[in-house]
Amino acid sequence: MKKAMAAILLIACFPSFTISQNAPAGKYLLKPHFIQQQVKFKVTDTAKDTSARVAEVGKFKLNPGENKAVTLTGTAITQLDRSVLPMLKEVDPQATVYMLPELYYAKVEGTNEQISYRILFIDSAPLKYDVGRELFEGSIRFIPVEVKDSGNLQPVPKALSVPEDIIVSYGIVSIPLSIKQVNWPPMDVTVTASDPLDSVQVKVLTVSNPAGYPQNLRVEPAIILSSTRTTIQGLGIQTLPVHVTLKGVSSYKDVPVTVETSLGTIDSASLTLTDDQPREVILRSESLGRIDLKVVSPNYRSNTISVEAVFPWLFLLLSILGGMIGGLGKNLLGKEKVTLRPLALGSIIGLIAAVAYWGLGIVLIGFSVETRGLNEAMVFGFGLIAGFFGLKLSGK
Repeated sequence: MKKAMAAILLIACFPSFTISQNAPAGKYLLKPHFIQQQVKFKVTDTAKDTSARVAEVGKFKLNPGENKAVTLTGTAITQLDRSVLPMLKEVDPQATVYMLPELYYAKVEGTNEQISYRILFIDSAPLKYDVGRELFEGSIRFIPVEVKDSGNLQPVPKALSVPEDIIVSYGIVSIPLSIKQVNWPPMDVTVTASDPLDSVQVKVLTVSNPAGYPQNLRVEPAIILSSTRTTIQGLGIQTLPVHVTLKGVSSYKDVPVTVETSLGTIDSASLTLTDDQPREVILRSESLGRIDLKVVSPNYRSNTISVEAVFPWLFLLLSILGGMIGGLGKNLLGKEKVTLRPLALGSIIGLIAAVAYWGLGIVLIGFSVETRGLNEAMVFGFGLIAGFFGLKLSGK
């Protein structure tokens, strides 16, 4: 069925050819069979409007002083069966070959030879996530190929007397291409998108169709790790939320993933992504140094992020300072003589309370708190309260 559909497409797109019924199984041979049909031609390198010029496809000739012309053979880009395109044997076998619905006529540079050609559009692969650039990237390839009356595609490069200009457009990006010769080499266009869903629509704009022929390029979904911070207090003091998001797809199925870390621990490391909303895992530091996080999922590309675990100098300083000031305040309130001993005791108590809370989750200041976040004010406040009131289990 797929082969038959390809054959129908070829008949529609190559109006001057038909498919041989005696072709070997799985192969299609093109033979000449000009359809006696009058079509409109437009000569595009002269000021005179020739859009109403009518001739049969196989009998059209460029007049003296004319170098290129075009006629429409359809309304949309069509897919071809690459088995009838032997010149593409070196192209990625997984690539899909399409063709613009226009037949071009041109003169070879330096001669009076007239040729006709088609522009093939090759989608080699889906857009894949580029970790370094943080966007999806793919490429498409254009190959203008000469078509002889015999139906054969000619691999010999031929320079055109006048280039044919097309524009590749997607989003707000427009990339002009100038076709200066046919058959080889191909012209590659890179397509990028920061946040696509399922596909990216590309349009090929021509002189005959300035609105463009649309074609959707596939997108390979990716699992993206992200965090707002690049450093974390080491030695198990601090935790950090890391977000896990499925990007590039709008139709979701459950995707089980596991987040692995080279250092430290992950709370709820295994999770299931069910939509495009970020899920959160919690990283707790361990020791000091670089922490690499990655996603383990066999069918999806992912990035790796790094967080640096640093020595918690500020944490220690603020907890000790808070405890010292809290102990000093208690002494002054009791009108006791200020000595080194209560200051040292307050410092130790402040450090114990802060480490117990952020390291073990134990509250030693007589009452519980709701947040486990870590910032300078909280560390200093914990030390301050512990130094003033002393240590006491909250009962939780």
